[in-house]
Amino acid sequence: MRKTHPVNALKKLGIGLAFGAATIMSMPTSALACTQMYMGKDLTADGNTYYGRAEDFGARYLKHFGIEPAHEAGFTYSSNESAFEYTSNKPTYRYSYVRDHPSNWEGHTDAYSEAGINEKGVSCSATLSTSYNEDAKAADPIDEATGIGEYSYGSVILGQSANAREGVELLGSLIDEQGTCTNDQIIIADNNETWLFATLSAHQWIAMKLADDVASLNPNIGSLNYDVDLNDTENCLHSKDIESMPVEKGFAKYSADGKFDVAQTYGESLADSGVNQWSRYVQGRHYFASQLTEGTDYEIKTIDRVENVGVRVTP
Repeated sequence: MRKTHPVNALKKLGIGLAFGAATIMSMPTSALACTQMYMGKDLTADGNTYYGRAEDFGARYLKHFGIEPAHEAGFTYSSNESAFEYTSNKPTYRYSYVRDHPSNWEGHTDAYSEAGINEKGVSCSATLSTSYNEDAKAADPIDEATGIGEYSYGSVILGQSANAREGVELLGSLIDEQGTCTNDQIIIADNNETWLFATLSAHQWIAMKLADDVASLNPNIGSLNYDVDLNDTENCLHSKDIESMPVEKGFAKYSADGKFDVAQTYGESLADSGVNQWSRYVQGRHYFASQLTEGTDYEIKTIDRVENVGVRVTP
C-alpha cells in the first residue's frame, strides 16, 4: 500500500479538489469507522500517486506486518466471515500485508489481510465500510452465508493479480458468482492505474479508474455524486445488471441529464450520514486546501445525548 503524502509536499491546488467525482457512496457501520484518501499524481509535488485508509475504529487497534509466500496451484482462500472459498488454478504471488492482530479476530492468525503489495507491484488499500439503501437491500440482500467479504479481498487480489485491472476483474467475477457478505470500497493499484472498487449490493459492483488530476476524501459518507460512463470499459468496469436490475425492481434513479445515477440508486441518502462523518469530511477538505464554507456548504449542529435513547441533533 502506498503511504499518504505529507501535506507540505502537495502542490497548491488552485482548481480545488474534485472529491465528489472520485468517490463512490459509502456509509459507516458505526460513528467511528474509516477515512479513505486518494491523491492523483498531477496534484502532488513529486508526481507520484498516493492513496490510503485511516482506521478510526478504536484506539491502538493492533496490527501485524508480514509476508505471505507464493503457493502452488490449488491453493484455497477461505473466510472467517462466511463459507466463501476460492481455489486458485495457477501459482499465487508472494505479497506483503498489514493484518489485524488475532485478538481482534477470535484468534485467527490469518485474520483480515487488509492492505499490502505483491511481487508484481499490485497494491490494495484496506476497506472502507459502506452501506446500501432499503430498496437495494430488498432487491439483492448481501449474502452472509457464502459471499466474499473484507476478510478475503486483499488476500485474493494480491495473491492472484499481475496488474490492477486483473484484481478488479477477479473480485468482480467472484461477486458475480458468489455474492458479497459485506458492503465496502477498496482501492486497487499498480504503477499505471489506480481503481476504486465498490460493492453496491450482493451481486452488483462498480469500479472506476481514478484520474490523475483528481483528489478524493471519503470518511464513510453515503451517496456522494460522481459522473461515470458505464459503457466506457477503459475507465469503468461493473456488474452486468448494475442498471437493469434496479430498473426491473423499480428503484433506479437518474440524473437531470438522463444518466443512470449509481450512487443515488444504491446508496443511503446524504441525510442519513452522521455528524461524525460530515465533521471528518469538512476537516479533510480543510487539510487538503479545499475548504468548505460554514453557512454555505454546511451548517453546524449541536448534539445532545439522551440517556437510554441515543442522540438528538438540534440546529
